[in-house]
Amino acid sequence: MKPLLAVVALLSVLSAYSQIAPENQSIEARIPQKGAMQPIRNVLTARPVKPNEIKHGSVTYGGILVQLANTDNPLQLINPAAPPRYGSGWDNVVVNPSAAPENSSRQGLKLFSIGF
Repeated sequence: MKPLLAVVALLSVLSAYSQIAPENQSIEARIPQKGAMQPIRNVLTARPVKPNEIKHGSVTYGGILVQLANTDNPLQLINPAAPPRYGSGWDNVVVNPSAAPENSSRQGLKLFSIGF
């Protein structure tokens, strides 16, 4: 019982000590300073290449036929337990964004698509 009491007392002291702020600065005053110390980075993020897309310049070709041509094992495209490198089946589904949520917004499958 004594070791448990000692551990609880030690954790209580550490918790109280970690919450003490300097007297001359409040927590609200320290927040902008912490953000000012970190450099601002302009990070360009590239869109990940999907298994069902081919980029050629500014044109993107996609769809089931493109994914079929790119894959090494075509049977994995219909396997529900396929590894993630074969992509998701939802990548080739055409969705109607203006459809009501209670109606089915799925319209069909993309066999071949061209994007500019």
